Amino acid sequence: MNKYTQLSLAYGTFHQQAPSPFLKYDPQLDWLAARHYIANYFYEKGGHLLRLEAYHKTYDNLIKYNSQTARYDSQYDNNGNGKVKGFDVFYKNTSSVKNLQYWISYSYTDSKRNEANYPHTVTPSYVYKHSLFIVGKYWFADLRSQLSLTNSFVSGRNYNDPNQTAFMNGHTKGYNNLSMSWSFLYSQQKIIHFSVSNVLGVSPIYGYQYADRPNTQGIYDRRAIVPTAKRFVFLGYFWTISKNEKDNQLDNL
Repeated sequence: MNKYTQLSLAYGTFHQQAPSPFLKYDPQLDWLAARHYIANYFYEKGGHLLRLEAYHKTYDNLIKYNSQTARYDSQYDNNGNGKVKGFDVFYKNTSSVKNLQYWISYSYTDSKRNEANYPHTVTPSYVYKHSLFIVGKYWFADLRSQLSLTNSFVSGRNYNDPNQTAFMNGHTKGYNNLSMSWSFLYSQQKIIHFSVSNVLGVSPIYGYQYADRPNTQGIYDRRAIVPTAKRFVFLGYFWTISKNEKDNQLDNL
């Protein structure tokens, strides 16, 4: 559009062979198919970057089977289908405040699929409808150090509760994750890096795993699917070896 902005439109049709676990039981399964329609807007000027993208995608020949788990005694076919629409927003600022750069990204995803053992079209359990990320990095020149903070929020996901009559009617709570890191520039190409994830120690529930059979009261017992640990701590040493002696990994940390 001009030297700062660009508008693009894209269409694509894609085919992918069925995953090998399914082909093992039914080698006659057809290829999965998808059609993508994408519009993208890009702007960059004076340390400001904005990218907007909207999309609509359809899926055909998705794999269906008739048991609780995909096993050898299931019957498979390519009668599944689905669609997804959504948009992404990304904004980055590197010039408003000296030594500070930050960016914000948001994604909205509306996905409906009829696949696997679903009795009808629903939002799958692996889809987050909303996700928001805010990242900030500040360079302390006197300390030769960079402080990074990342705050992420995702909405809850659907799950199927066999104790209820409706399919995929459960919904987990959304959760927030704050992480931080400190990078010390020991020399131009050597960095000591320390990071901690989930500083606030939240305990998100990703979903639930239910028993295959009901108990004596006719209830399917369940257990929550949670992270194996609340926090992850990392201490690393990065040494960049390059002909350009000014190169380092600071922008990637």
